[in-house]
Amino acid sequence: MSTDPWTYRPATELMGRELDLIAVQGRLQDPSVPLVTLAGAGGVGKSRLAAEAAAGLADLFPGGIHPVDLPACVDLESALEGIDKTVRDITEPTLLLLDGVDHVAAELAPALAAHLAAAPLLTVLATGQEILGIYGECVIPVAPLAPPGPLLEPDVAEVQDNPAVRLFTRCARAANPAFALTGENVEPVVEICDLLEGVPLLLELAARRVRLYPPHELAAWLRRGGDSHLPGPVDVPPRQRSALAIADWSCRGLSAGQRRLLAQLALFQGGTTLATAEKVSPLGAAETAVALETMLDRGLLQLREHPRADTRLTMPRTIRAYGLALLEEGGAEHAAAARHTHAHHHRKLLPALEGRFQGSEQRRWLRVAIAEHDNVLAALHHLETDPSALADRAALVSACLQPWLVHGELKEGLRWFDTTGQALQNGGAQAQDDQWLYLRARLYSGAGVLAAALGDHDGAVHRQRRALALHKRLRDPRASALASARMGHALFRCGDPSGGRSLLTASLSALDAQGDTAGSAEAATSLAEVLLAGGETKQARPLLERAGRIQRQQGALRDLARTVHADARLRLLQGDDAGARAAIRESITLYESIDERTELPAVLDTFALLVLERAGRPHRAVRLLAAAGALRSRTGVNIDTECADRLRDAVDALRGRLGEAAFATAWAEGRRLRPEAMAAEALAAAEPGRPEERAEPGEAAALTPRQLQVALLVADGLTNRQIAQQLEIAEWTVVNHVRHVMRKLGCGSRVQVAWAVGRRQ
Repeated sequence: MSTDPWTYRPATELMGRELDLIAVQGRLQDPSVPLVTLAGAGGVGKSRLAAEAAAGLADLFPGGIHPVDLPACVDLESALEGIDKTVRDITEPTLLLLDGVDHVAAELAPALAAHLAAAPLLTVLATGQEILGIYGECVIPVAPLAPPGPLLEPDVAEVQDNPAVRLFTRCARAANPAFALTGENVEPVVEICDLLEGVPLLLELAARRVRLYPPHELAAWLRRGGDSHLPGPVDVPPRQRSALAIADWSCRGLSAGQRRLLAQLALFQGGTTLATAEKVSPLGAAETAVALETMLDRGLLQLREHPRADTRLTMPRTIRAYGLALLEEGGAEHAAAARHTHAHHHRKLLPALEGRFQGSEQRRWLRVAIAEHDNVLAALHHLETDPSALADRAALVSACLQPWLVHGELKEGLRWFDTTGQALQNGGAQAQDDQWLYLRARLYSGAGVLAAALGDHDGAVHRQRRALALHKRLRDPRASALASARMGHALFRCGDPSGGRSLLTASLSALDAQGDTAGSAEAATSLAEVLLAGGETKQARPLLERAGRIQRQQGALRDLARTVHADARLRLLQGDDAGARAAIRESITLYESIDERTELPAVLDTFALLVLERAGRPHRAVRLLAAAGALRSRTGVNIDTECADRLRDAVDALRGRLGEAAFATAWAEGRRLRPEAMAAEALAAAEPGRPEERAEPGEAAALTPRQLQVALLVADGLTNRQIAQQLEIAEWTVVNHVRHVMRKLGCGSRVQVAWAVGRRQ
């Protein structure tokens, strides 16, 4: 340990820590705070932040700043002797900088507490993944830099000020002076920052590879987990020289049982709930509670709150890779047992939730299921390797239909439905058992629904026909009628309206006879759509009214949104613009309430054309059409030729009306909107005939997509903190966005921003 006068010479500029630096220096200047601890996971930059904070306050500590790198000390006893020597007979304010109190906090704390009690002029600034637990300790959490987040089509102007992107860009330029953030590489750079979760050390290590790989290759390499052994500079402490070294240091001192739990939880992609962690733990209840608290305290696990979902336990990328390595080190049998536990949990969870995807609580349970998407796929991959678990795999796949439809996981879902159905068919003699026939029928019908959602109506007819044959063989008239109704709607979409109408009419009568109100409502809406295509509005209206009434009673929000959208088209045909607009807004609201992604683009298209033709809002129409197209591209949904031609004509007309430059700006803004912002953009539209006091964003001034999101949430009355939580960005970032929005729109208050985007607070 050095006790010589300390001079801090930073190698590079500290990025993204402005508010953290102010907080740390503020606590160090407070005479009532003798001990400040910067706590956070490995690699987040605690040591650098502490050094920067101390250097900025050197004048306040005439007794000197005395750094101690605890991990570099030979042993704790020598470190304590050095600390004793430093703090003995202090006569002036002195700062003791203890770097890396990890793994020695319990032994260090009593001696340090004694020194603080005996030396009022002593201030201690400590860093570590654990806190010291001394009375009066002020703990300042240090989180990773905020990553830009997943963006549909990131733009340089939108992300260049993000701290994670700034750090990566600066380090990449140091490794390769020719590197620059451009429109061609901004997407992989954003993906890299997201994959590495904004951890500064990992960003720096990855950026060093830019001299060898272009960003898109680097991103692909990281997706394959290639960063575990990334080598770093040789002039940093050993624990910071690679991602694996960070994880190994962080997990040092865990008991054997805690390591087993860490390995089990590493299987959960995207995290899990606290209740699930307790359920799958290989330890007893008391040991599990201690282990979870220990890992949370060290930053090996994190509890993340989400405004639209349950709080989840997540694991940093480096720790998860380490946990998976521990799993394999335990032997093939141990790893297989852990994966079986993971798969069995989700095999039970999704079928249990399936009955809750309707009714008053469906928003919550759909979000629970969607949050488990990555875990469900991992479970399916495991079950796929076990021929004896084929029935379990089929039940799990079938239970995923509604979440996959809602979230737009259509291609992946269809692949699992088709391959699992084929596996059941090839199951030998057991394939003819009623249970397996029932599972096959469900899979064929679900595959037909997914194919129809993708726009493959021929494929939907084929799959529903197979489901219908099996349901008839099983003598299930209700399921047969529903499959027949879905086949009829697919026939209509294939260009056979008479055949579709005939099947739908017969199926509706059969479903009524079976007392299946939900199925009859679905068939009624489908039949109404066939009638509307033929201009038979009088016959369609009672069908839509009946379907809507049933769906409202049952709380079938997604089906109701589709019915209300059909009602909007009916009202447009009858010249009821106000009614059509209200219906479309209700449909969008319903879809947005369950985070629907598959059918939302069609409603946005309808609304965009209505905004263009009836309200004269071309910029908003362009943004909505672009947003719908971007979402449709992500989900893989195809539209029929007639609809595509109508949209193409509308886009051409808008381009001619606005001019190429204004059209391109509005189109780019729409393409980059997130799905939740798409719904907000549509719902922000002013009612026809109501004057808007200010031009919409993009007409008076060009807001970036992120600024537009913030402006719309301001208009909803959300505070800066609430906006930060919903968009998962730092609160100070929201403050900056609000400032830019007000300046661009010429607004002096948040109320004026609400008017500027076309809604009242």
